[in-house]
Amino acid sequence: MYNWSLQDAIAAFVQSQQPNFGAQHQMYLSALYAFVDMQSHLLTLLGFPPAP
Repeated sequence: MYNWSLQDAIAAFVQSQQPNFGAQHQMYLSALYAFVDMQSHLLTLLGFPPAP
């Protein structure tokens, strides 16, 4: 019923990525903040007042 070798392979991959979790988190936050900043500028250009 279960594919244990696939599950073990996924677990091994996640464990191999663990040292990079901090850098990936920082990249995610910087991309998120850049997207929100871009949308804020777009809405300001369209005439909406900036949020305080």
